[in-house]
Amino acid sequence: MIDKDTITHRHWSLRVGRADPETRVAPKTYGEIEVSLNDLSQSITNLVLTPKGSVPTEPEKGVDILGAIDKHPDIGIPYLAREIWDAITIWEPRVIVEKVTISEISFAHFKAEILWRPAEGVVSELQVTEVTFNG
Repeated sequence: MIDKDTITHRHWSLRVGRADPETRVAPKTYGEIEVSLNDLSQSITNLVLTPKGSVPTEPEKGVDILGAIDKHPDIGIPYLAREIWDAITIWEPRVIVEKVTISEISFAHFKAEILWRPAEGVVSELQVTEVTFNG
């Protein structure tokens, strides 16, 4: 169990143990936390991987990845980029999105590269969060 009184960071969250896409093995993360920029990056990843409509109390939270299925890449990729940009802008006020780039890894597998910076603080250089997902 984590003693919250010992955490000295303003921004923190429990670490999410996502399975590696190739090996399908999830790291053991019980009791570990993410702080500072890692917390913001994890929050962005969580938001991108949350299907829109899956949060009962906030149905507009997340990204509508399914809206890009069966669309030509000329339509689907800009749609995904806009969905990701809008979701982060609305639901993660701690960051400012600078650029979202979507690339197709293989059929129905995409990678989103999100360039962002913290909304306030001393760190002003751009950060990059990469999220891989299946369409």
